[in-house]
Amino acid sequence: MDDQKKKTSKTLEEVTTVSESKIEETLKDIEERYRMLFDSHPNYNFILGLDGKIIDINEQAAQISGLSKKDVVGKPFTDLAKYFGDGEDPAKYMELFSLLLAGLDIKPMELKIRAKEGLNRWLKLYPVVLKKDEKPFAVQIVATDITIQKEAEKKLEFQANILKNVQEPVVVTDLNGNIIYWNHVAVSLFGYTTVDVKGKNLAIIFPNVDEETILTILKGLVKGSGLGDYQCQKNSGPMLWVQMNTNPVLDFKGDTLGFINVFKDITDRKKAENELNASLREKEMLLGEINKRVKNYMQMISGLLELQSIYMEDEKDRETLHDGQNRLKAMLLIHEGLSKSEDLAVVDFSRFVKKLKKHLLGFYDLEEEQVNLKTKFDGIMLDIDTAIPCGLIANELLTKSFKQISNGKSVDICMELGIDPSGNYHMRYEDLSKGVSGRLISDDDNSMLLLRTLVNQMGGDMKLYDVKPVFEAFWFNPEYLEE
Repeated sequence: MDDQKKKTSKTLEEVTTVSESKIEETLKDIEERYRMLFDSHPNYNFILGLDGKIIDINEQAAQISGLSKKDVVGKPFTDLAKYFGDGEDPAKYMELFSLLLAGLDIKPMELKIRAKEGLNRWLKLYPVVLKKDEKPFAVQIVATDITIQKEAEKKLEFQANILKNVQEPVVVTDLNGNIIYWNHVAVSLFGYTTVDVKGKNLAIIFPNVDEETILTILKGLVKGSGLGDYQCQKNSGPMLWVQMNTNPVLDFKGDTLGFINVFKDITDRKKAENELNASLREKEMLLGEINKRVKNYMQMISGLLELQSIYMEDEKDRETLHDGQNRLKAMLLIHEGLSKSEDLAVVDFSRFVKKLKKHLLGFYDLEEEQVNLKTKFDGIMLDIDTAIPCGLIANELLTKSFKQISNGKSVDICMELGIDPSGNYHMRYEDLSKGVSGRLISDDDNSMLLLRTLVNQMGGDMKLYDVKPVFEAFWFNPEYLEE
């Protein structure tokens, strides 16, 4: 019997030993699982005792602070004041900790801490009282890093202050053109309050424009210059003209979140432009009428000269009248050049010479191939004070050369007009025709007096050479002095 009792007792001891060993293994396994889950949690975890002392922190919390567990475990969290961010008061959080233990519902709070790199970071704290048998035994605090969010909020606040102080109407819309921001200047300009327009489409201020068209306008402005002039409707009162400057609102990834539109009231400018355009149209109409009458008068005079020449028996007198007709035609071509130029103030000399050549070919009944005219004008544009005398000089010189053509002969002519190194106009005319030599125009020729008068009118000088048929003239270029 005693032996049986001993065997039973030994068996119970062995069973107890095995059970205790299994319990220890189970507890160890549970602890390892807890530690693995606790340390691998992506958020920052803190376990505090009811006395406010730190019981445990996970690896994430240790990394952000730069402290090891042995540095903080067993210490009141208020002793870590140097790790609190600028302006944070540890006593405030001790008070909240006490209120939490007293059963008050403490909402998530934001805390600024000093990270191991010395920079301030923002955490959002979610405190929870841990209970066993309905009795508190610890406090767990889960914290998430909201630094990026806080920086974004700060940036948005800064931008909002900028928008608030902009003295131009500013309207921000989402990607569909619905209004999400409407500043006080927009209220003054359009007459709609923020409540009136928030959530509504920007089409509310554009008459007879639907939401789809508004979106097309916004996208078009962003792709283009960003600027556009539009007529808008106020809440009450007359229509107004605005210039709209549209740019995309981008997130930190560069994706478009919406559109920011800055408006500028240009009603007065548009009114002035309309009045100016009306005045210009009126002046263009009057100028057109004047040009028409001048042309008619010149053609009438040319016709009278032609009629007079019919009754003249003397060939020399008839030639003099024909020369007068050609001079008149040259002035008419200059006048036409002025009336057709964009600014009505300058004449394209190259185009004038081409038309003059065509007129003289017809007047002297010549073929195009009989006149080889080489020109170099460097794109010269002449004002009215220079164009008329210069055009008459060209007419006089070409007429002289054309008169020499007879019996199917031809002429070779070179005419140049440019700016010399001194900044003066330089005109050169040379007759390169076969058999032509010596002085181009004699001193007793009637054309000589006219040429001198025209060159003097421009305040210039002229040269004729005895050994070659060349004419040169130089006169001052006022634009060179202005430069």
